[in-house]
Amino acid sequence: MVINSIAEILNILTAFLSLFFAFYLLSLKSENRSSNVLISFYLIIGAIDSATVLSGQLISPYYPGFALLLNTSLFLSPPLLYFYICSVTYEDFRLKGKHLWHTLPFVIAILLLSPRFYLADFDKKIELLRASDGLIIEFKLVYLLLHAQATAYIIACYIVILRSKKLLLENYSNGNVNYYNWLITLITLIAIEIVVSTFKNALMINDLDELYEIAMTITGLSALLFICWLVIKALKTPELYGRVDSKQLLVKQLIARSPRKATPAAVDKESYEALIKLKSHMITKAPYLEPSLSIYDLSKQLNLPTKELSILINHNLNQHFFDFVNEYRIKKAMEILADASKSDLTILEILYEVGFNSKSSFNTAFKKYTKLTPTQYRKQYST
Repeated sequence: MVINSIAEILNILTAFLSLFFAFYLLSLKSENRSSNVLISFYLIIGAIDSATVLSGQLISPYYPGFALLLNTSLFLSPPLLYFYICSVTYEDFRLKGKHLWHTLPFVIAILLLSPRFYLADFDKKIELLRASDGLIIEFKLVYLLLHAQATAYIIACYIVILRSKKLLLENYSNGNVNYYNWLITLITLIAIEIVVSTFKNALMINDLDELYEIAMTITGLSALLFICWLVIKALKTPELYGRVDSKQLLVKQLIARSPRKATPAAVDKESYEALIKLKSHMITKAPYLEPSLSIYDLSKQLNLPTKELSILINHNLNQHFFDFVNEYRIKKAMEILADASKSDLTILEILYEVGFNSKSSFNTAFKKYTKLTPTQYRKQYST
């Protein structure tokens, strides 16, 4: 085996790290086993793509059809990423037979390449792979299809993340919003990788060899840095709190289906009475102390339809249910922190007492509301 460039070294390192991380995730015992499996196979396919230099020397000369099939498996990567995002955001997500249609681009690529490549004899396959006068039109079409597919799935991932985050804020009082921000960062970095890869392949298709080698080095370095970042972040990834039900409707959808078109500025008499009832209940019964409180739970306590309560809080009050409940929790925490007789309570004990189940969520919400950390607030206001 001969390694001819820095780009090839970077790609081999990326492939090794991807495989190492993938098998590490597969070995973990976790409640989110399906999520780990999905991202592991995504990493394995990425490793196959990065290790093209190895397959080009160890497999292509002897099994050219199998080597190209391995490279074509890259079409399965975007659906795996999309399924992973769905699995870590929607609690009711399960892989089903209907999801097989996501393999359609992979099948189309195989069919495109079959007449002149897969059905050709061994010598013809080798000739096509090593052609010095450019790629045949089928290869170019496959590259175009691959990048179009990747772009479509990146957009789909953004939609799922933003929608599930919105559902969390509108319907749940617990959950780690920062986790959704982490997912957005993950998809953004992958999108950047796709843009760089698209530019690289455009240079290859147009036979711009010198620029292609430079682009290969940049792509290899960015892929290696991405995998290193992913490994480091995964070791510190927050737990998954409050994954949402994908069948739930967003408030704007509820309003569209409601006979009354409520606006934040105008609250009718019925809504006003419900609002008084809601605020009285929050003060006297303190339901916010329940960590898993959802808008469904609160609607049952108030004997109000969930849809109406959701519109009342998320739309009429112009405040997400998540923030609405956490504001009461923060006020309760402020009382405890300012009480010198309770100075023996730790911050962790206080956050659990007021209904939070995550230190990071508590600190973020507390600082958002008071502009101070819990420790700073205790030092400044404890009497």
